[in-house]
Amino acid sequence: MNEKKERIIKTSIRLFAKKGYASTTIQEIASECGISKGAFYLHFKSKEALLLSACEYYIGMSMKKMKQIEENLAGQPPKDVLKKQISAQFEDFRDHKDFIVLLLTENIIPENQEVKQYFYKVTAETDKLYRNALLATYGKETENYLSDLSIMARGIVHSYMNVMVFNEEIKIDADNISEFIMERLDDLVQGLSRSSLNPLMPKDIYSLMPANKGQILQDIQKVKENSALPEDIIVSLDVIEEELSQEKPRKPIIKGLLSNLTGSDFEEVEKLRALISIFISI
Repeated sequence: MNEKKERIIKTSIRLFAKKGYASTTIQEIASECGISKGAFYLHFKSKEALLLSACEYYIGMSMKKMKQIEENLAGQPPKDVLKKQISAQFEDFRDHKDFIVLLLTENIIPENQEVKQYFYKVTAETDKLYRNALLATYGKETENYLSDLSIMARGIVHSYMNVMVFNEEIKIDADNISEFIMERLDDLVQGLSRSSLNPLMPKDIYSLMPANKGQILQDIQKVKENSALPEDIIVSLDVIEEELSQEKPRKPIIKGLLSNLTGSDFEEVEKLRALISIFISI
């Protein structure tokens, strides 16, 4: 990512957290960055595209750090690895608080289909990371409850972040809170080992969330059945379908055609565009 694009993302997140996503205009972002509105559009097609890029930037950075910790501490006790990963999440919270505030105070995920699909993917990846770490830490006796344990572990982390966002007087060292949470996970695991109840969650709770090529091709066929669609949208969908049917779809062509679907008055077209966009970005 080039320096100017990174500056626009950081500036926009600060403004979104301060004024709200809906209330912040592209002109305000451009002015704060010291660029023209036209220069903004050279980097981002819309405020929605900027939001998605910001999510990819901050969350991608955090996920990369989590995986890097796992690689750097290979051979160390799994519990130490998980403790360090939890600590890293609170360090990211401290360093990128504006972004966390935006996620917690703005109802942006359900409103924006592309961001929603991206969060599905990230949630599935985070769940997998936690499940692997928890299984390595506590052993196979937790396997039946692994999905529930992952949900509880992530819920504890997010809840503490939530409290710290809305009460700035609470300042806890990342390592201290990580150690405290790990002890609570010990308690949870001990409780689950004595439980006579069945797990609430299935083992692969996020397995159906990411779209696959076959499903997208079916969705394209279904959307094209709408006789009210304009001809240019039909043509774009035809070419996208043809490209996706290839063993190696040409992503630049698909991305170009997706711009023809932007701003459609048909909700099913907008949802399909978001799904395809996320699919080709993976």
